[in-house]
Amino acid sequence: MRFPRQRKWRLRPEQPRWQLSCLRFNHPRLLPQFPKLRFGGLLVSASRQHLEFATMWIAGRLLLPLLLVGVLCFYLTPRGLLADESTWTAVPARVQVGQDPLLIPKGKGMLFVPAMTLPRDNEPSYQVFQNRRKVASANPGRGVLLAPGAYEVLIGTGAISQMIKKSGVQLIEGNTTLMKPDWAALVVDVIDEGRASINESYELYQHESQKLVETGFGVEEERGERVRTWILKPGIYDVVRVGQSFSTVNKYSVRLLPGELTQRNLVIDDDSGEFIGFYPRPAQHGAGEEISKVSSQTEISGSALLNTSQNTATGDRTSVSLALQVFNRTRYSSDRNFASLRIVLEEGATKETGQDFVKSIDRFEVRATYIYRLSPKFGPYLRGVLSTKLFEKDRNFDAALEGDFYKLNAQGDTLEIIRNPPRVTIEPSFFPLELRQGVGINSQLVRSFPLNVDIRLGLGARQILVSDAFTLSSDSTAVERKTSTSTGIEALLILDSRLAKSINFDSEFDILINQTDPGKWVFSLENRLRIFLTSFINLDLVADLQRQEGLRRITGREQVLLRFSRFF
Repeated sequence: MRFPRQRKWRLRPEQPRWQLSCLRFNHPRLLPQFPKLRFGGLLVSASRQHLEFATMWIAGRLLLPLLLVGVLCFYLTPRGLLADESTWTAVPARVQVGQDPLLIPKGKGMLFVPAMTLPRDNEPSYQVFQNRRKVASANPGRGVLLAPGAYEVLIGTGAISQMIKKSGVQLIEGNTTLMKPDWAALVVDVIDEGRASINESYELYQHESQKLVETGFGVEEERGERVRTWILKPGIYDVVRVGQSFSTVNKYSVRLLPGELTQRNLVIDDDSGEFIGFYPRPAQHGAGEEISKVSSQTEISGSALLNTSQNTATGDRTSVSLALQVFNRTRYSSDRNFASLRIVLEEGATKETGQDFVKSIDRFEVRATYIYRLSPKFGPYLRGVLSTKLFEKDRNFDAALEGDFYKLNAQGDTLEIIRNPPRVTIEPSFFPLELRQGVGINSQLVRSFPLNVDIRLGLGARQILVSDAFTLSSDSTAVERKTSTSTGIEALLILDSRLAKSINFDSEFDILINQTDPGKWVFSLENRLRIFLTSFINLDLVADLQRQEGLRRITGREQVLLRFSRFF
């Protein structure tokens, strides 16, 4: 019986001696003292002392082809399947799924569309359809529970025809279907040359089709707004000034890649309103980092009014009014919890010819609100308000009163007689002190960029604490005020809107129904129309109405103020 000849390779002297025998499988009994390795149809045997070197040699020969195959697979894989989550300000998609609080019940599956930015409600809602019927809607970063089956999902900004359509999305019972983010996200922060966010608008066009997507807006810091996130199809887009043609040369272009977040700063000239810069926005948050849930903002503003009148009988009269306002708003916001603390301090004085400065405005107010979100638009609330003043309130006379001034109690008995006073103090510092509390249900009727409307309905209480405070009943008489308390059903309507690019309107109506007589219901109505003239100068038109506990009359306040504001 003949055996096949063995092949031997002789190596260079500096290498260790080793031997490989390539035999057919029908002769495995040869060289039984060596371990055997199988590769394809060959039996490879080597001496024990040289086995390690042989293994390294074979691995080295295979490593280079494997690396080449890996590189080719990376570059030939569609980019839409390889979302660059390092550009996101939100955590990676699979982490978002793990953080979602929804539990999948029996007979349901969960559809999850990841968010690229924080906070998650900055991105437009996605819509879910089945058999051409809308069955669900939610913000990216939040899942929806649906029955197993096939669905169509619309994602993105703009009209239906401009949104990203995903057909045939399958949901399996008990499982989560994670949408692969092959769309693009764009954030444009409108700033001035001092890098402060400003309330200016722009138009976004799709470059190839030259179609308008939507009008974008800068944010107003006072309202605590955040820059809006565009969700778009990948491609090239053009940023154009409002009112200009798409063909203008004064525009900026940006290329959006699938699965990536692109951030840009749009710089606008304060005087002309022209675009003067468009550059990448510095990355302030990396993937996996959370934007701070607490935000605080302080505005210091002042106003001045000079009034001159000519009167032939009494001569010319000139008055100067000065006012200063400090406004702070601190907010905490998470998926389930929202808390807001607002502090307002406003002081003002007026001086007329030949007279001293007289206090005209004195107001200090603290408002705190907490809302637990059972859903994005619905949840219970708890609130409290403290309102008072810092200085005494006096009744000033042009000349010393000719006669006596009487302070009476509520029964009409005389408490004090003041002889020929030039000035009478009718309210001390910090009194009256008004307190308001409420608990109930908060509902967001409208939540959009140009208009927000909230309504609250619940149980409320009011207390007005007084100490040595009086109400004028005539020029020479003041009646003592008493501490009062009332409870009832409260309702609040809160509205803030953007009427135009530089015009905002805010309104808040607060009423307490404490008895059947409408004439004794306690309410306040606050309205403010703000017109932005420049980034730090605005014109405020204020109109307030209120009826306090224990007083049947309605008091009003109207102001037209030119304000110089600075944000911190």
